Amino acid sequence: MYKQHSLSLAYLTVQGCPPVEHVRCAAAAGYDAAGLRLIAPLGLELAHPIVGDKALIREIRTTAADLGIGFLDGEVFTLRADTAIESWLPVIETAAEFGMPLMQITSEDPDLSRASDNLGRIADIAGGHGIAIAIEFMRWRAAATIEDAAQLAAAPGRENVGILLDALHLSRSGGGPAAVAALRDKVLYLQLCDAPVSQPVDDAGRIAEARGARMIPGEGGLWLGELMAELPPDIAISVETPHRGDASLSFVEKARRGIAGTRNFLDSL
Repeated sequence: MYKQHSLSLAYLTVQGCPPVEHVRCAAAAGYDAAGLRLIAPLGLELAHPIVGDKALIREIRTTAADLGIGFLDGEVFTLRADTAIESWLPVIETAAEFGMPLMQITSEDPDLSRASDNLGRIADIAGGHGIAIAIEFMRWRAAATIEDAAQLAAAPGRENVGILLDALHLSRSGGGPAAVAALRDKVLYLQLCDAPVSQPVDDAGRIAEARGARMIPGEGGLWLGELMAELPPDIAISVETPHRGDASLSFVEKARRGIAGTRNFLDSL
């Protein structure tokens, strides 16, 4: 814990890191938890598959237990018109094995009714394992804004569905602290980074920025101080700070850079 916040090492901060090493990096850098990619985002491949590999799951769990690292979240379901919820059951079961309280989900389904139905079904299954579903909005997805995410979260009427608030995606989708103030009760946790005030000119640029050109909190131009003032003082923080300038750093150095900058930022509030 730091300033009441549990700090978790996000997948993208050490993107490409094997999961056991990810856990070790989290411990070495002083994080409380780690987030693992259990299912690939739409259009991407998993570098290190975990689901279905019983030996690897045991090794990850044992390593985490030995080092005192928990798991905050798993990435990332994508709601589509042809979503097959049954195919996600092993992912939920794996998240449950790790004791993850949260699973991320995005939406590429423009049909709110259909997306809501599928969201409700996966939320019911997740709820049986004590897992909440957190909707991550992105400007290039069907759920593009925090308002879209809130509408989708409310639609199925499940108590274990809320919003994953990513500071970068909030900025790039036209939102800000005022929008969060109106929906703060729906926010389950925060992905924290910084960025320049000016944003890329198109979705390709925004995607590239999100996946590999974020900044350390406090080193960019976003309204992060105002944002934190609108959120609970103990909100869990996933440190998501991948940057192309870190290419020469080791995974543990990337993890340390992210948590050091986050702590400095929290100290400045």
